[in-house]
Amino acid sequence: MESYGEIDLTEHLGRGISSSRSANKARKDGGRVPFHEFMPPQGPICISVDRTDIAPLDEAISIAEKRDVIRSRIFYGWAVVSAKDAAREGRKITASSIPGNPYHADIILPQDSADDRDKQRVHAHQLADASHWNERQAMQIYGDSRVDDS
Repeated sequence: MESYGEIDLTEHLGRGISSSRSANKARKDGGRVPFHEFMPPQGPICISVDRTDIAPLDEAISIAEKRDVIRSRIFYGWAVVSAKDAAREGRKITASSIPGNPYHADIILPQDSADDRDKQRVHAHQLADASHWNERQAMQIYGDSRVDDS
């Protein structure tokens, strides 16, 4: 499997959104994605993301759509956060290619949050506050707008 090396702090990481409610909220709320989209699953302290700067747009969308079809969901877009912001507050970022997604990465929360959902919630709020919404459909119509730092 191809690997794309370490993550540079200038990269952007996209948390795939497959909730119509979260996508609609982001559309109406000036791009603000609900914090719960950055909550890790119960147990692990890793938040799965895509390396949106290095993935060709069509391939990134195809990977996200295939992932969500398996989950019986629909891919709406990404909540995009800079690697620099993702790596704040004791969080780590790591490239973690997986079968079917060589652009996969993880945001790893500090170990002291492993069994503390309140601490995880704080990190999720920080990540959501630092993120911006990138709509799948708009990216396909208007071109690659994944890195909109406005």
